[in-house]
Amino acid sequence: MKSSELKIGDRIRITEVPGKGIPNYTIFPETVRVYKKLVKRKRSVRISEFDEFGSPWYHCRFRKRNGQMEYHSLIVMSSDTNWVLVKKRKS
Repeated sequence: MKSSELKIGDRIRITEVPGKGIPNYTIFPETVRVYKKLVKRKRSVRISEFDEFGSPWYHCRFRKRNGQMEYHSLIVMSSDTNWVLVKKRKS
């Protein structure tokens, strides 16, 4: 599935840090840390909005050791292959 086919409310699971194996792919160390946390906890995230270019975004949060929350917003790029769509449970 392509990122352009996602809709608000869809759930995806992050499977790895994006850009693995792509030459000259630049990503900030803080962002790598967030992706590694998402991979480790194995939870899905919900697509919450689209930007003016039609790219889907999701939000995540983590509890720090001191009890405070840290919040992040991440984009699903069209070239990213580091996510899978989570199928809805049947009731």
